[in-house]
Amino acid sequence: MKTKLLLLACIFSAMTLSAQTTYNLNWETGFNSPDSDLTIEVGDTVIWTWTDDLPHTVENDPDNSVESFDSGFLTGVGQSFSWTFTQVGVNDYICGVHSNMYGTITVVEDLSTENFGLESFSLSPNPASSELNISFIKNFNSGNLEVYNVLGKQILTQNLNSNNPISVNVSNWTKGIYLVKISSDFNTSIKRVVIH
Repeated sequence: MKTKLLLLACIFSAMTLSAQTTYNLNWETGFNSPDSDLTIEVGDTVIWTWTDDLPHTVENDPDNSVESFDSGFLTGVGQSFSWTFTQVGVNDYICGVHSNMYGTITVVEDLSTENFGLESFSLSPNPASSELNISFIKNFNSGNLEVYNVLGKQILTQNLNSNNPISVNVSNWTKGIYLVKISSDFNTSIKRVVIH
């Protein structure tokens, strides 16, 4: 019996350790892309917190969102609305009161590196300080390079028209960890790189 309880406790602990991430956004007049854009995983939660005294809403753009959400009208500093995203896809959102408040939450299956085909490209050097070299192991005709910071904000996007190696100047990037995503017709892979 003790063994079964211990096993159950270990499973529960493992599930708790893989808990999803919560992202916080300050919601105020003029807050929009790119600061309001995030890339998150399925099951992650976004909290919008009002940082001015004006009435606002947080609502999905009905023409460009895979999920439906609406905070209703809220007024006052410290008010908040949270939403846990459960579907992969793009979710444009707006303030129904102020047209200059909008953003995009992109939901992906998993940002962790162990769940992608890591054999498709390599990064060197890692850590990098001035140039990051990207070499492709799998052949493809076209694809896309995207780089995200640890907050989920996209900082680079580039079309790839062959699998020739490329170099990216990272000398002006803030020190930290970044996610490099390569997508093609056949594969999507994400790897981490440290910039110092």
